[in-house]
Amino acid sequence: MKKPHEPIRRKFILLKTPPALFKLKGVEQEEGFVVSSSLRDLRLRRSHKNYFISFREKQASLFHSKDIKMTKANFEELWPFTEGRRIKSKRYLFRLKNWKAKVDCFSGEHAPLQLIEVFFPTQQASRTFKKPSFFGEEVTKCEKYDTEEMALHGVPEPLGMCQVGVLPYLMKRGKIQLLLVMSSSGNRWIIPKGHQEPDMTQHEVAMMEAVEEGGVLGTLQHDLRLRCQMSNGRFLQLYAMKISKLLDSWPEDHLRLRRLVPLAEALKLIDDPELIRAIKRLAAELKKKEG
Repeated sequence: MKKPHEPIRRKFILLKTPPALFKLKGVEQEEGFVVSSSLRDLRLRRSHKNYFISFREKQASLFHSKDIKMTKANFEELWPFTEGRRIKSKRYLFRLKNWKAKVDCFSGEHAPLQLIEVFFPTQQASRTFKKPSFFGEEVTKCEKYDTEEMALHGVPEPLGMCQVGVLPYLMKRGKIQLLLVMSSSGNRWIIPKGHQEPDMTQHEVAMMEAVEEGGVLGTLQHDLRLRCQMSNGRFLQLYAMKISKLLDSWPEDHLRLRRLVPLAEALKLIDDPELIRAIKRLAAELKKKEG
């Protein structure tokens, strides 16, 4: 049997809600990730009153997904395992002139983001499409706006509103120790962090800040990261880094003190409650990974 032709999709940020949506009844969508890695993910999904557990392989040579319907009771029993890795929206299906379209209006910590996906039958139709005035930036190939990425790391923020931080750690006798540095003002303990550089990846910024502010080298744990909003309103993309070496001298050793302390003590020294919550979540993931 011939495989049906897959439509071409283009995704945009919505600047304003299309008037057609006010006449439609949306369907509530909710997803939570139990397992998420570069190779596969296992998620729980609710669409109105239908419940599913979904498995997806993401290897380059194999992209396979499967949905298995489940009962509401089983869904609710497993749902707590997705804590901190959830996303919720209301989905609308409608026609935008000649094309089918899908709008997701996100709620909770992902509000007020709205994304619209337009489906085209051919490449020619996609190329000649002129977006309406209420369409914003196109994010078709921007992974940061994938459902999984936003569930794990939150909504991407404009440049300047997001910093990149690193949580250097060691495991000693099964206990987590964290490296903290003194703020440049010299009045509080923080983690190494800095602003996103336009010509660097977030991973590179995290490694740079670890060396410059903390004098620490290590291995960045790419699957151990999260995004949080700090008390000053800025967003922080936080990565865990396993320490391999503490340098005797480093670029900011004349500006900052540093301390390697047990997790419990580190949480008492930090004064930002949102950062404390983020570190607790990341530390829980570290304990699972390190066994």
